[in-house]
Amino acid sequence: MPRRCSTSSATRCTRCPRAWPTPGSTAASATQSQLLERWLLTDEVIDRFLVHSKTGEPMSDALVAKIKKAATFNQGFETTEYLASALVDMKYHTMDPAGLDARAFERATLEELGMPHELVMRHRGPHFTHIFSGEGYSAGYYGYIWADVLTADAAEAFDEAPGGYYDKGLAKRLVSNLFAVRNAVDPAEAYRAFRGRDARIDALMRDRGFPIPGDKVASLSTAD
Repeated sequence: MPRRCSTSSATRCTRCPRAWPTPGSTAASATQSQLLERWLLTDEVIDRFLVHSKTGEPMSDALVAKIKKAATFNQGFETTEYLASALVDMKYHTMDPAGLDARAFERATLEELGMPHELVMRHRGPHFTHIFSGEGYSAGYYGYIWADVLTADAAEAFDEAPGGYYDKGLAKRLVSNLFAVRNAVDPAEAYRAFRGRDARIDALMRDRGFPIPGDKVASLSTAD
């Protein structure tokens, strides 16, 4: 869909973000495709397509609610194992590789990060091709969660819009500022033009069922 909406001739995309927290073209491209998936769980799509193959009866509200609730299942585990690999990936590029003992390095790094002993990294260094795969992916594994941050934040714009996911004004801003320009505009600037601000992590935290750090601090202050 983003390609079909493009009005730009700048089709080449840099493979991964090179500086945090500016989203790179790969993260921006992933965001566009992931965002479109959010329409699958809107009532309009569910009522029309999630129907019984023979009777045409729509899926019950109770079952739909269960499907939506399952979205946060196991997110603590999945996020932790992913972030461990992403952070170790970047750490490899900040150290002297002479005489490297990969196992000892990973153990020390995970200990420093406070990695729960019950979990392991999603990818171990010796088989993790992302770490040293050229200019495109090296030290860029974190880009996947940045894409998730952008996706969740953009989705909340539609949640808050008067017309929801079918708000025409917001949909026009999405196409004009993100889909149409593709790589002709810096992805961070393009996102600001669509959202009116930089992306925030709060939406992703809510998406995964995690507490918002600022809210937690506020509640503790109130309790004191």
